[in-house]
Amino acid sequence: MGDYNWFSEETVQVATEGLRDEAKKWHGLADRMASVAALAAGQGLQPSAFSVIVDGPVGGATTSDLNGGYQKMFDWLNALFQQGAVQFDAMADALKQNADWYEDADANSAQNFDEIATS
Repeated sequence: MGDYNWFSEETVQVATEGLRDEAKKWHGLADRMASVAALAAGQGLQPSAFSVIVDGPVGGATTSDLNGGYQKMFDWLNALFQQGAVQFDAMADALKQNADWYEDADANSAQNFDEIATS
């Protein structure tokens, strides 16, 4: 069994194609997460959904407290969904950039080797 040819075009091609294929998947996930974020942002409950019927002034305070807690959680989850879409796109971009860097580094290594070998 001979030495493995680390600088073969096939070796680099397979690695960079794999990175770019993964990038496509992450862009797809970002699109799906953006849809989730849009759908979730369109949902919500009115303060009246938290009405508690009791005698006296406690009912209004309870409704306000429950609605406030719900709204905080609603806003937090919507922010997470939006951040997820941004982060998934960033991951895809990083994978594509990594593939570009990998190809550039390989091309530079081959060029440097050729210069050393011919000098």
